[in-house]
Amino acid sequence: MDVVYNYFSRLQDFLNNYLPVKNPVLILAVTLLIILFSPLLFRRFRIPGIIGLILAGIIIGPNSLHIIESTNSFELLSKTGLLYIMFLAGLEIDMHEFRHNRNKSIVFGALTFLVPITIGYFVCIYVFHFSLWSSVLLASMFSTHTLLSYPIVSNMGIVKNRAVQITFGGTIITDSAVLILLGVITNVVTGEINGIFWMRVIISLSLLLFATLYLLPKISRWFFRNIESQASSQYIYVLAVVFISGFLSELAGVEPIIGAFLAGLGLNKVIPNNSILMNRIVFIGNTLFIPFFLISAGMLVDLRLFFKGGNALVFAGVLSVVGIVTKYLAAYLTALIYKYNKWERNIIFGLSVSHAAATLAVIKVGFDIGLFDQNVINGTIILILISCLVSSFVSERAARKIAVQEKEVIRKGADKNERILIPVSNPENIQRLIDFALLIKDDKSTEPIYPLSIVEDDVDADEKINVVRKVIEGAAEQIASGDKKVEILKKVDLSIVDGIARTAKAYNITDILISYKAQQGTSNIIFGTIADNLLSKTKQCVIISKILQPINSFHRVVVVLSPNAELENGFFRICAKINILLKQIGHDVYIHGTADTLNDFCIVINDKKRAFYNYVEEKNFEHFSPVQTPKENDLFILLSARKQTVSYDFHVDDMAKTLNKNNEFTSFSVFYPEISKTLHDGRISDMTTTVIEQRIEKIKHVTEKLTGIFKKDETDEKE
Repeated sequence: MDVVYNYFSRLQDFLNNYLPVKNPVLILAVTLLIILFSPLLFRRFRIPGIIGLILAGIIIGPNSLHIIESTNSFELLSKTGLLYIMFLAGLEIDMHEFRHNRNKSIVFGALTFLVPITIGYFVCIYVFHFSLWSSVLLASMFSTHTLLSYPIVSNMGIVKNRAVQITFGGTIITDSAVLILLGVITNVVTGEINGIFWMRVIISLSLLLFATLYLLPKISRWFFRNIESQASSQYIYVLAVVFISGFLSELAGVEPIIGAFLAGLGLNKVIPNNSILMNRIVFIGNTLFIPFFLISAGMLVDLRLFFKGGNALVFAGVLSVVGIVTKYLAAYLTALIYKYNKWERNIIFGLSVSHAAATLAVIKVGFDIGLFDQNVINGTIILILISCLVSSFVSERAARKIAVQEKEVIRKGADKNERILIPVSNPENIQRLIDFALLIKDDKSTEPIYPLSIVEDDVDADEKINVVRKVIEGAAEQIASGDKKVEILKKVDLSIVDGIARTAKAYNITDILISYKAQQGTSNIIFGTIADNLLSKTKQCVIISKILQPINSFHRVVVVLSPNAELENGFFRICAKINILLKQIGHDVYIHGTADTLNDFCIVINDKKRAFYNYVEEKNFEHFSPVQTPKENDLFILLSARKQTVSYDFHVDDMAKTLNKNNEFTSFSVFYPEISKTLHDGRISDMTTTVIEQRIEKIKHVTEKLTGIFKKDETDEKE
């Protein structure tokens, strides 16, 4: 017994002498170890990783073992994590779906605000016998929620789900309403409410909305366009925007989480969802900042409150029941109104039931102005713990079910795995091509991108292919750091086109992405360009791209759909791919096409109400003015077709050359849908009236080129 006693005495002396840890370096080291091991440990007991971090915070916090001291640096990282959660929620909202579900978000926001505050008010008045303003403020606490389970939803890949989207929209509505109400009650209690107060609130909030939703996208487009190559500066800029928006939000009289959310909305269209920058933002947030916030939330909990008498337990129990039940009622009513299934109802409930940041803000202010006592503080901490546990368990289960259902739908609708090949013989444009490939790639696809270094077989072939390969590896290294898959291929062939075609067949490639080059000279007129030969010798979708500036810096996108494109076998896939691209760039999207083509395009992208983009019906494209006078920062997306196919149109096929001729700095991309088999010259199907007319126009076009060449030669001779 003496040995055991001595052992525990020494352990106690050690703990008293060395704990809590106050050294900032050691605090950071201990916290990182907790972030590393606690999710791994708690998953063995089927406990979500988020709960593991919260429980770890309870254990190491000042109200338990008190292993670490909460320093200013720790609080800074914790605050950053809270702002990061709200920022990511705004950044990853699908704005097309949000606009489509805007009314649903308003309804859910109203329900998740009114139901809890109404029921909570009557409980405070008739059960706790609080005063009027104490009851209103405490009841408003039930309406708040923090998207604590957002990382679960993000990791499951269901951020785009309709139920998740309306929850994001509802969050900003209910939290804004509560925090504005908090400011009003504070000023009423302190006797400072007057006309000047209301004027200050309205003006400051209007300026905040103007700065984040109007000025921020314009400034950000300019910034990204001018420092495209400096990836670290781009991330620092984004982080600075989050904190500046949070500070401006405080100046406007609301919590900084509102400003962070608005910053996410402002950058939503500037940072493409599949870009490397987006991947870095999500990766760093989920790996570092958000875990710090979860641990700090756990450190607020004091389990000793359970043993300090029955009144505290009863009060905490009533608060927890009201907080959870009212949020479930709001989710249930929303699902009932819009006929959502039970898993979508549960994901709404799981995301909106957790009380943390805004709840703490309400209670702290109420305590400071004398409306609440210590019992309310203690009960609120218990509510935070229980609601966070419920949120994590419910969200993880519902998210997993929704993810499985969505993957089953995708699997049924997908004919093949998406594989993008990027042939590169000139390393100059590889980075832009890879960036573009990431944007058009389905984010649910697990297949890598295939950059192909290919050169013609000659004396210097080995040296050339090594140069190209090194450049590709440098670009691929940046992608790999963003958690994207890349598989580099190399090939030496007598013919570039034949080498690409053989590689595409060997690797079951679905899409071939090449760079546009303006072809000049009589040899290309006679023998055809590489692009023309590639289109005739392959059946895969071919994309010819000329992107001259960052994809997130374009102000307007003009999409041209070739007549009868809906009759092509690859129409469904190509429309889905264009839609993926359009969702990530530009607010002003104009889609031009014939009535039938536009109608089928809207059906494919599930925009039957034509709410996503601006649709313009065209009878034909013989005189298409946007191509003749392109504007600065325009991006043209052309859905063309191979010759000898049903949707081939000479005017659409010639638009890329016209754009390049009229303004060499115009960016465009031409999509050619896949076909069932490769084409060969001289088919009888060529002999149609439409094709003959197009051939005549083509002859005229070639004649003009030849005439221009001879005129140039004559001019040179005169000189």
